[in-house]
Amino acid sequence: MNTALVIIVLSMLIFLVVFYLKRTKEKRKAWEAEREKIKEYGEKINEETRNKNK
Repeated sequence: MNTALVIIVLSMLIFLVVFYLKRTKEKRKAWEAEREKIKEYGEKINEETRNKNK
């Protein structure tokens, strides 16, 4: 009985760790994509400003 409980608890902990790591990876990808969009927008504005001043 105790062995079964230990196995169940360890399985749950492993699941939680894997789930957390997967979620963190997805959030990081979304953050990097958003950062890239902001960077492109900033470069576009800078380019428009440079061209406006010429």
